[in-house]
Amino acid sequence: MVLAVEVKAEDAEKAKDKLLKMGLLDDGRKIKRKGKKVIIPVKEIPSLDIDFRVVDDGDYMERKKFVPMEEIREILKDRISSRDFERLPEKWEKFGDVLIIKMGGIENKRVVAEAYAKVLKCKTVLEDAGGIKGEERRPDFIFLYGNNAETIHVENGIKYKFDASKIMFSSGNIDERIRMAEVAKEGETVVDMFAGIGYFTLPLAIYGKAKVYACEINPQAYEYLKENVMLNGVADRVKPLLGDCREVAPHSIADRVVMGYFDSIPFFPYALRCIRDEGIIHFHIKCKDEDFPERIMEILRDKGKKQGWRVEMLGSRKVKSYAPRIIHGVIDIRVA
Repeated sequence: MVLAVEVKAEDAEKAKDKLLKMGLLDDGRKIKRKGKKVIIPVKEIPSLDIDFRVVDDGDYMERKKFVPMEEIREILKDRISSRDFERLPEKWEKFGDVLIIKMGGIENKRVVAEAYAKVLKCKTVLEDAGGIKGEERRPDFIFLYGNNAETIHVENGIKYKFDASKIMFSSGNIDERIRMAEVAKEGETVVDMFAGIGYFTLPLAIYGKAKVYACEINPQAYEYLKENVMLNGVADRVKPLLGDCREVAPHSIADRVVMGYFDSIPFFPYALRCIRDEGIIHFHIKCKDEDFPERIMEILRDKGKKQGWRVEMLGSRKVKSYAPRIIHGVIDIRVA
């Protein structure tokens, strides 16, 4: 099997850039155009927030095969009911050798999970039973196959070790993780208020060569954060801090603050407290589409004014949609 991903022509450049930064683009083979589709050669099946199909590049022109699903269906055709067979999911997230998938109304989940694990070369399959919950952002996942969800996921040349059954990892945020690798300047001091296992901390420290104070409230995520700092060789640039960022984040020290949490508005005054005299805040929020960014900025300007800060929007972007009219957005803010 010679792996490639098929994407819409308008998504090709974005997909290629992401694959390149993830180290998954197979640049020893040619990118092909087929009508309104583009076939990009890859080293292994990626996790992308772009619609794509996996194809066999070796004979794509003749068969146009969605290879993993054909193999999965071949394995399962006589082992599950016709109802389950029709409901086999064609989308999943793969982190290292752990697969996360939504099974919908499938009844014989364990048999189905075993087939996906075999074809996609995974040691463990988890069912996404309810998304991410609580302030500590814990996933609600169920083991369907295997019993060990600890893995090392490589993205943009960065190693993230974590237990996928206990710690969240959002593939939809890959653009923002890549962007964080480019925004900081060497010598800057950054406070990451919601560091997790190092989603933004590691790109800032590795590529930006910034000094990062990484705050994390979840003890399990904190332990992986410390391990990932060592794994990526940036112990001299990252200071992990266990606890609520409102209590453990350092004061009057930062050139830049990252607020990668969906309910960040109540934490904004504490972010201002981290800034030295002036600086930049990367503010994440989940909100109504019509409130972004103007309404959100009104709230933040008012909070800043009450503490004697000038708050100015530098730019904004929508990361992804969560539901009709609900989006995850990021606002870059200059404060002084």
